[in-house]
Amino acid sequence: MVTIGSGSFYSDASTWAEPELKKAKELGLIPDILKGADMTKPINREEFCELAVLLYETVTKVTATPTSPNPFTDTTNSQVLKAYALGITTGTSATTFSPKTLINREQCAAMLFRAIKTIVPSADYSVAGIKDFPDQKDISSYAVDATKYMSKLGIIKGDAAGNFMPKATTPAQTAAGYGMATREAAILMTVRTYENMN
Repeated sequence: MVTIGSGSFYSDASTWAEPELKKAKELGLIPDILKGADMTKPINREEFCELAVLLYETVTKVTATPTSPNPFTDTTNSQVLKAYALGITTGTSATTFSPKTLINREQCAAMLFRAIKTIVPSADYSVAGIKDFPDQKDISSYAVDATKYMSKLGIIKGDAAGNFMPKATTPAQTAAGYGMATREAAILMTVRTYENMN
């Protein structure tokens, strides 16, 4: 357990992530749901919503309001309901949210992109002139603009060959966790987003 200041911060993290995790802690960008967690593990939909809402509330200084009545039968998490009300996330069906489902890099990009657009609705979100990723064909159509915009800002980076690595597209990639976002990577994306907005 690593302790920074008072209380447990995380149970494990990659060396490369530690400086930005520390910065996230100092900026107040680590939600309670992730405090003391193993940051090397994949992040789920509920955890990422809490990160995105915390980013929104920290930047805007506005406390979001949860949607009501709750449309979901599988969660009562107020942060998820805030993210839904803000348009940062959607359900996985008309009545389900699937809070424990792990999310991949393109889903992270899409949710963060929606969070930024909610925080600064009047900004220029054009991705014209941004070249396609070598693995563009693997990116879902709904996430293309988000992945390009987040890459343009340097918030989510690809691999050395420029691939975005949006999601697993083969059984072997699925087994290797390819394209999945870890908690530490998601927090790092949130810190970079915060820094781009301040």
